[in-house]
Amino acid sequence: MPASAATRLLAGGAPRVDASAVAPEDVVVRADAAGIRGRGGAGFPLAKKLSATRSAAALAEEAYVVANAYDADPDSPLSRTLLERNADAVLAGIALAARAVGASRSYLYLRPDAPAPRVGDGVEVVRGTGGFMGGEESALLAVLESRRAMARQRPPYPALQGLRLRPTLIASAESLAWLPYAMDGAKADTKLVSVTGAVRQPGVYEVALGTTLGDVLAQAGGVIGTLKGIHVGGPTGGILAAAKASVRLDFDALKAAGTHMGSAQVRAVADGVCMVNEAARLFGYLAQETCGICVPCRVGTKRVQGIYEGIYSGLGRADDVKWLLDLADHLEKFSLCGFGITSASIVRTTLSEFDGDVRAHLGGRCPTGTCSPARARRYETMVQP
Repeated sequence: MPASAATRLLAGGAPRVDASAVAPEDVVVRADAAGIRGRGGAGFPLAKKLSATRSAAALAEEAYVVANAYDADPDSPLSRTLLERNADAVLAGIALAARAVGASRSYLYLRPDAPAPRVGDGVEVVRGTGGFMGGEESALLAVLESRRAMARQRPPYPALQGLRLRPTLIASAESLAWLPYAMDGAKADTKLVSVTGAVRQPGVYEVALGTTLGDVLAQAGGVIGTLKGIHVGGPTGGILAAAKASVRLDFDALKAAGTHMGSAQVRAVADGVCMVNEAARLFGYLAQETCGICVPCRVGTKRVQGIYEGIYSGLGRADDVKWLLDLADHLEKFSLCGFGITSASIVRTTLSEFDGDVRAHLGGRCPTGTCSPARARRYETMVQP
């Protein structure tokens, strides 16, 4: 198809490509030309991953490809939707990636309850154990090795030492699905998103990268009631004020705004939601889902939850804000994986974008009148700043 033609993954009809007839280095070149960035949330260029894994594989006995279709965020079933609508593109992408890096074996990694497409020789379907951390790239390697889903120190990165300490390309199913289109000259200029919350038509949509968050919500039928905030990136993503609806859905633009692509969930938060309570709820979920291997995340998420609960329970003090920001710094700087690192965005955005809610609670009232005390004592198990 012409490079200028609009390409949509969810439309199906992936180009037929015989991976065995493609020069390995051509896959890398085409991935780079298409501008494919990791759709799993980090946005790392796929061509660089392919190149790094290919270089390491040349010195190793064997190499692997893992297509991550786990959908760690249950409210953002992007991979499930893609496999239902265009499994051919994902499987063709796996074959092309395996050709590019010289992989001897490929894996399609799914949630325990996800339907699996029919795969060919050389591809094995593997199911994770459930839970948010099951989709983290180093944790999924542990699952593939019959171990508990826990993150591991990096470097070394999977491209050098991944599955069974062999070079391993790990990429999201959405990223790999772009490869057959890239071989046909297309540009990877759309993103699958899950639009949830106070919208009229929640669901999975495919939107052009660079679309404003407000337009993304409009594609889902528009907001029900008055919009207070836009939660972008899933459970670890930051919450932007409604005034930030002009922020573009783009890896770099979201980062500049204080959040990240993450699981690509765009959730409309309606007026009437207390953001102090919402932050506590999110960190309560994260505290349950952490793999627990590193202290900053295992302890930090629980402490942040406790401080927010104390604030909306009428036990807050002004210096709680500094403590929360210090904990956010520790989560970001010292957590072992992106789970803890990116969770800091929740703290920073709720304190900066919705400081009125925080000040109201520190003054003794809930700004929305919806909070009930969750604690009778302050959360003070460490020396406060």
